[in-house]
Amino acid sequence: MKSSTKDIVLLLTGLLPAIIIVFLAFVLVPGCIAFYAPVSGQLPPQAKVVFSFYYLCLGLPVLVVCVWLFWRKRLQRGIAAAGFGIVGSITLGLFGWWATYQPQLILELIRRSSS
Repeated sequence: MKSSTKDIVLLLTGLLPAIIIVFLAFVLVPGCIAFYAPVSGQLPPQAKVVFSFYYLCLGLPVLVVCVWLFWRKRLQRGIAAAGFGIVGSITLGLFGWWATYQPQLILELIRRSSS
């Protein structure tokens, strides 16, 4: 495979998970905000951070492209962009899941709805 083609494929490899994370954040987080609204006073700080700043995940694809554009060694920029996109997406995804999955609050909502 030509070097430039490989470079573009690696860039897309980093961009795809970043775009998926952005899509999931904008689809799932507003629903979680509405779901947890009755117990919003009991939300832990990490959930409040995700609910308040989830739109900042739009910066992840931009950062992947910036890594690709401004990486010093041209031969390594595709690998750097792919790695940054994959690691960044996994990190944001895991943090978002950890912050919004609150079983004790889900049980509280169930108790309130059944009484």
